[in-house]
Amino acid sequence: MTAPAITASVFPAMTDHPEPTRHDAAAAVEAEAVHRNPARGEMAGMDQGMRVLSYLIAGVLVYGGLGWVGDHFLGTGFLLPIGIVLGAAGGCYVIIRRYGQVPGDPAAGTSRWSARFNDSTTDKTEGAR
Repeated sequence: MTAPAITASVFPAMTDHPEPTRHDAAAAVEAEAVHRNPARGEMAGMDQGMRVLSYLIAGVLVYGGLGWVGDHFLGTGFLLPIGIVLGAAGGCYVIIRRYGQVPGDPAAGTSRWSARFNDSTTDKTEGAR
């Protein structure tokens, strides 16, 4: 005969706190990293600049490489420069999409398409009144 085991339940402790969102968790991790190492906060701009540079270099290398392969197998000479230009343009596009929003801008979450759509729907409803 064994005595009943006494176990602690963690269920009440887990249900008392709302689950943090992914954004909150990422912000908490970054804040903790800056708290542990204040120089990390100063290096955030350098980190972002290196990411931007890597997007540009990667776009040129990938699309330039595709252009070179196309030139090699098709026997042409114009796909490499086109690939390099398209890669640079694609890198710029990705950079603008990812980093082009101004912090605190109320229209930062809306695109031009949604803004046009919302404007056109409000015009129609105002005219019907």
